[in-house]
Amino acid sequence: MAALLTVFAALFLVQLVMAAYIEGVARAAADEGVRAGSRVDAGPPVCETRATEVFQSLLPGPLGASVSVSCADDGADLVSQVGVLVDSPTPGMPTLNISATGRATQEPFP
Repeated sequence: MAALLTVFAALFLVQLVMAAYIEGVARAAADEGVRAGSRVDAGPPVCETRATEVFQSLLPGPLGASVSVSCADDGADLVSQVGVLVDSPTPGMPTLNISATGRATQEPFP
């Protein structure tokens, strides 16, 4: 019984570390997307493309392909939302819905 609980605790800790990493990747993608999209000659399409590229480069494979990215103008700011739904590889563990938001002030047109 103690061995089973130890294995379960180890799997739970691995899930937490995996979730923390994926959340960091989502934050990095959201920030990089708004950074690229807030330039004078850019906008939401550039933001979405860059955020998707960053997410897929930091987390390649099936998880990188399941990312959803949206960018929109919010007045003087550009806001990005990056989300990913992660199914647990371990039976009995919950599905994780991880999302991150990035915001940057857009550069004014000259």
